[in-house]
Amino acid sequence: MKILTYVIAAAISLLPAHSFADNADVYSDGLAPGDSDSKWVVGAYALSINNIYKGADNINVLIPAVEYRGETFFIKNGELGAKLFGTQQTDNGIFSLGLLLKGEKSYLADKDNREESEALAGLNKRDDVGEIGMYFSHKTELGMAKVKIFNGIGDSGDDENFGNKADIYYTFNLQANKWHINPTLGVSWIDSDRVNHMFGVSTAEANANRSEYKGKSSVNLVGALRGRYSFNENWDFNSAAIYSKLGSGITDSSIVDTDDFGLVVVGTTYNF
Repeated sequence: MKILTYVIAAAISLLPAHSFADNADVYSDGLAPGDSDSKWVVGAYALSINNIYKGADNINVLIPAVEYRGETFFIKNGELGAKLFGTQQTDNGIFSLGLLLKGEKSYLADKDNREESEALAGLNKRDDVGEIGMYFSHKTELGMAKVKIFNGIGDSGDDENFGNKADIYYTFNLQANKWHINPTLGVSWIDSDRVNHMFGVSTAEANANRSEYKGKSSVNLVGALRGRYSFNENWDFNSAAIYSKLGSGITDSSIVDTDDFGLVVVGTTYNF
């Protein structure tokens, strides 16, 4: 069992037995700066993602969006969360701690993706990764600071370690008329096992155009800008742009073609 599992177990053991019930009136941890205060949100988003794999086409996709912002449990951005402890409003803001469960898609899990690029042809399948983790958040009127720590879980069939990662970021809470504007700055750390799973090249996979590469841990810088426009109490327009400067642990791989990553998303949601 990996170290993060012990950290989670230790955190739960330190919580008072009444922490869930006594904090039922605390805000949902599914709410981020700029969000409406609705419990349920549904809609659809169009995403355009620049593909960092060598020779691979950029990704353009339409996806459904569902959010649930309960007082204890929440669904947000593909994450299932459970609040373990949260304070009420204090002079220093609101503090909370909880668990997260999510998944990370691997572009190399799809055989067609591996075969459509000459640079990727012949690579072994890289499984999608499940992730269990913890979060710590601090929210004030200015914005929200959040730390997430994840442990990769899954069954690759060859005892592969899916690795760990951690994110720390701050999202500012700004508003102009019906626009909610939220800049975010952050840092993401990915350990060598996760980098190797996603971007490594084994001896058997190496060839004249693709050198062997053993993944190294990577620190990536992240910046984002999100905007939400409220047409009325139910309908919103959402847009966001995310940019990440990738660390050398990723960019040194012979199957990676760029040193940065970008994503643009637009969509509409209904709040109820």
